Amino acid sequence: MLPRPIRSSVRRWAAACLLALCLAPALLAGCAKKKILAVGNLPPETTLFVQGAVDTVSHVVHLYWFGSDPDGDVAGFELRFHSLLAPADTQWVFTTRTDSVFRVLSPGGYVAPLFEVRAIDDQGERDPTPAREDFKFSNQAPSVSFVQRLRTNDTTYASVTLAWAGSDPDGDVASMRFLVGLDTIPSALHLVTGTTATIDTSDFKEAGVYPDTKPRMAFVRAIDDGGRASGWDSVRWVVRAPAAPGQHPRLLLIDDVPSNFGAAVPLDALYWGTVEQSLPAGSYSILRLEYTQPFRSVKDVTQTCRLFDAVVWYRGTRTGFSSLMRDYQDGLAAYLDGGGQLMIESLSLIEGRNATGALREDWVTRYLGSSSLILSPIAIAGQPDSTANWSLAPSFTEGDVTSPADFHSTLYADSLRDGINAIGVRGFAARDTGFVALWARDSSLSPQVARDIPIALSVPVPESPPGPGRVIVFTLPIRGANGFLNSPRFLGKVFQQMGLAGP
Repeated sequence: MLPRPIRSSVRRWAAACLLALCLAPALLAGCAKKKILAVGNLPPETTLFVQGAVDTVSHVVHLYWFGSDPDGDVAGFELRFHSLLAPADTQWVFTTRTDSVFRVLSPGGYVAPLFEVRAIDDQGERDPTPAREDFKFSNQAPSVSFVQRLRTNDTTYASVTLAWAGSDPDGDVASMRFLVGLDTIPSALHLVTGTTATIDTSDFKEAGVYPDTKPRMAFVRAIDDGGRASGWDSVRWVVRAPAAPGQHPRLLLIDDVPSNFGAAVPLDALYWGTVEQSLPAGSYSILRLEYTQPFRSVKDVTQTCRLFDAVVWYRGTRTGFSSLMRDYQDGLAAYLDGGGQLMIESLSLIEGRNATGALREDWVTRYLGSSSLILSPIAIAGQPDSTANWSLAPSFTEGDVTSPADFHSTLYADSLRDGINAIGVRGFAARDTGFVALWARDSSLSPQVARDIPIALSVPVPESPPGPGRVIVFTLPIRGANGFLNSPRFLGKVFQQMGLAGP
């Protein structure tokens, strides 16, 4: 349907008649002496159009207008809405456009404003009778609901990333905004754009402190481009306290080992036992990823880790790498940059040449105090000549002599003896031997090379000058290197360096 004119003026016809009457004496005078009559600047005229019917229309409306000037050019237009809901819009606004899409504020679902537009000519003269029209706008309510909902048995710490989907039957979904809140705390209610948001850690506090573990509830409602709001949707889940009441949260222990994995070895005896000997009860929290996974974004990881002085993430003898760590590694990086103490124990920890890993290779130079990974040679025909992967075994043979695979630590004044076969160890070209937490001695890795190779590091962050943060990585399982029956003692020394009390 073509735009329909709402009003057209007869002023141009009247002006032409007036001009003809003024010029008539001169024309009748023939060759008589001519008089030059001065005619003042005539105002412009404005015409307004609307696409479709004028009766009750959507709060999103496309309007058109144009102007004409009998003795000059139109330089632009001024337009405004008269509405009690938007008094600021009653001010004239200049534009050179001849059409625009308006989203009329209509939070109650119905509004009847007056729209006016007037042309301005090149002499600054405004149309004294602007084109105008009374509109009736309707606005249907939008809707919203959470997606990927947390279950009632899911748990997080003081961080949660929520996602939702919204719809608007008569508006632009991309222009919708959302109110997101936690419980009924006024300061925890935020207006956001997009369809996801992470609740800030501070919003979880009550009277300035984190409450004990209990269920919490998040809410969301949509507000469309006309200001109309949907009903509320909600989701309920359990939020864990980082420490017992009155205790400072010292350590988050992330157990990334399934309970049925390596059943011959007590899985939790090493880490859990060392923590219980090192820290007061209630000052640490244990997160078992087998049962709950509280991380849905990089910010979740950062905010959760920042609740604690130190974080230890271990995978034991589990092969491969954590896709969760890979996806949200920037959250761990932000924790380190903020002064956190982080220890990670995992095979296939760093990606590199012909080897996949959880952390990007730039961690090597950015955080791990090394110029590169040390590559191992490949002697298989048709294969690339080297890889970042190294293997280890309980023993190695040189000539006729078989020796146990021992790993020494000058940093911790201790040693470990390997007791398992594993692949996915990494070697580091450390810039400072003082960063080396564990050396694999000459020929103890496979393939055998005649040199000592750093396979674990402890590096301050930032490296120079030594910063408040620290990252410690072990690319072999400490539990599997208990040939001297000293793994708890060794791990206790690592905890001491992280600022945690030792046994």
